[in-house]
Amino acid sequence: MRIKSHLDHFAGRKSYVKGLPGEGILNCALGTNPFGVSEKVLLAARNYHWADIYYYPDPFHKGLRQALTRFWADFSDLKEEQIQIAGGAMAVLERLNKIFIENGSTVLGYSPQFTEYVTEIEASGGRYEAVVLKPEENFEFNTQRLLKMMSHEHCLVYLDNPNNPTGQVISLEKVEEIILEAGKKGIVVIIDEAFGDYWGRRNSAIKLVNKYQNLIVIRTFSKGFGLAALRVGYGVFPLKLVQYYEKVNVPFAADAVGCHLAKEALSDMEFISKCQEMVKREKGKLLEGLKQRGYLISKTLDSCPIFVLGHPDKTLDLNQQLLLQGILTESGKDFRNLENNYARVNIPLKANDFLDRLYQL
Repeated sequence: MRIKSHLDHFAGRKSYVKGLPGEGILNCALGTNPFGVSEKVLLAARNYHWADIYYYPDPFHKGLRQALTRFWADFSDLKEEQIQIAGGAMAVLERLNKIFIENGSTVLGYSPQFTEYVTEIEASGGRYEAVVLKPEENFEFNTQRLLKMMSHEHCLVYLDNPNNPTGQVISLEKVEEIILEAGKKGIVVIIDEAFGDYWGRRNSAIKLVNKYQNLIVIRTFSKGFGLAALRVGYGVFPLKLVQYYEKVNVPFAADAVGCHLAKEALSDMEFISKCQEMVKREKGKLLEGLKQRGYLISKTLDSCPIFVLGHPDKTLDLNQQLLLQGILTESGKDFRNLENNYARVNIPLKANDFLDRLYQL
């Protein structure tokens, strides 16, 4: 059988997706919106013409692309073809690997970051190199270290912003500095803004897409908009790169129901604003309570629902200890360069739901 030779040495997909929690467990694992979904979206779902599901969706997803063009109009003058719709942000990333990664190609990132894409690089035959975020520096991102490590050997630079798992952000000024340096070396920069709706459109690198030919920005409706079950995401490309994405894309890349409800979600920015405020309130309470109990907290954005929680005892498996207390999190060992005494937390609906279950350190 003519199987790609690199797969013989590939250990297999490393994923933090472990299944659904048991009864009575507080789910603070996968990065869903703790506050649900817009009532406008739920109403649109109830009124959807379900008899049409026998037919294929619009292969060009024109309605959603038009809505996204309007959505970003105050920040970037995008053409419809610059927006490519897919079945979640991960599907866009997978197709980008078909464009840029050959056997032995190297991608530069920082670690810890989104595990699934790191694994996807290796599944594609590429290598992943990372600037390691240091626990003694509170896992704070360091631009200069990344710039120093960047070389002509890298085909891509991958930055998730906000970072998954810490929830911290890289300022647009620093992002632009990275894009400029990468451009000098012929490297394309991917900015994964999966959690970007918690930070606001004014901070998005989409503002820079028409300024730089080596920038691709990826977004999803799974996080802030609360449509995780529908799997709708999109990439925003400079015109120069659109033709290459279209060569590796597939028809009917996202389903009709998901695209219809995603379009409705864009019309309710009040929901997003309320979510940002509720995240700030509950995350603030949660972080304060955890600090009082002696836990370690990564650098993180107050309006982003995820963060890295640490225990001062390096021999402790924090994920397992929290599970014994009825709290499901993502284990630190599922992220590169995080140890067992760390876990990623997605905040619950109420901070006290988490704090009331904790044992004292």
